[in-house]
Amino acid sequence: MDGGMRSLPLESAHRLHGAHFGRVGDWRLPLDYGDAAAEQRAVRTAVGFLDESAKGKVRVEGPDRLAFLDGLLTNDLKALTPGQGLYAATLDHKGRVRGDMVVYDAGDHYILGTEPEAGGEVLAYLNSLLVSDDVTMTDVTEGYGVFGVFGPGSADVVARVSGVPPPIVPYAYAEGARGSIAVARSPAFGGEGYDVWVPAGEAEATARALLEDAVPFGYTAAEALRIESGRPKFPVDMNEETLALEARLEPAISTTKGCYVGQEIVSRATHIGQVHRLLIGLEVDGEPPARGADVAADGRRVGAVTSAARSASLGKTVALGYVRRENAAPGTRLTVGGDAAVPARVAELPFLRP
Repeated sequence: MDGGMRSLPLESAHRLHGAHFGRVGDWRLPLDYGDAAAEQRAVRTAVGFLDESAKGKVRVEGPDRLAFLDGLLTNDLKALTPGQGLYAATLDHKGRVRGDMVVYDAGDHYILGTEPEAGGEVLAYLNSLLVSDDVTMTDVTEGYGVFGVFGPGSADVVARVSGVPPPIVPYAYAEGARGSIAVARSPAFGGEGYDVWVPAGEAEATARALLEDAVPFGYTAAEALRIESGRPKFPVDMNEETLALEARLEPAISTTKGCYVGQEIVSRATHIGQVHRLLIGLEVDGEPPARGADVAADGRRVGAVTSAARSASLGKTVALGYVRRENAAPGTRLTVGGDAAVPARVAELPFLRP
């Protein structure tokens, strides 16, 4: 580690591909390989490869694992069978977001996957709620390599390397015919994509095989693709100050599963409409604004930017942020920034539908 940062196991291989590195959470990750805009275009038009091995990965096992997780997560784990997965959030008793994750049902255990910046925080929160349940949660981040393969040609690349047709249903996964590969469908960037999971010892060979037909892309391009898809990220676009419905987390929420921590607040906000601000997309004139930049209507502050990037596909700056509900309608004209504010418009999410 360098200055408290963790390194990817394949860092030297990324350097050979021309990677420029930067800090993301506790990790030193490839930011780009020389041209982040070209990397974005490769994902949207061909096939891109993203080393996601810094994802937080938690193995949850024990006889009470389903009851424990189902009481803490917003989506319905009871509906899963082995080989399936779902997207979920975990909330506090006030309905505020304490993390989001993908949950995979592996039969005798679950695997939780989080963003690199969030793994330790989410695991610590879940552990704080573990009292008498017969459950063990283990950080297995170092045990797996995870490689994202995204773009219109990604299915063919993944099938070649894994030896099996990749899944069609979001978050479903299939065991590969070669080695210990598992392939999960990933809608992370709004188009076709897959996460390829392998034991750490097989990561280098698997990455090499995937890169035969894919362009590596880094964190800078990944953030632009994420924002284009309208997907908020914990803890960047939502945190313990954010209500789940403010962040438009409806895809992560089951309305039929029954009780979970924060469920009463979510239900009340759904049926009574007590959410006063909303996540929005913004098309911004000029360069990407800094996180926290003011969003104003007629000179009055009505919200703030949470993340922004330059979209190579759209040729414009796109951003996510929060504004008051009355300012959230697509087409609403706003400004972003302080003394040197620039025009912005509320856009429908996602910005791009591949």
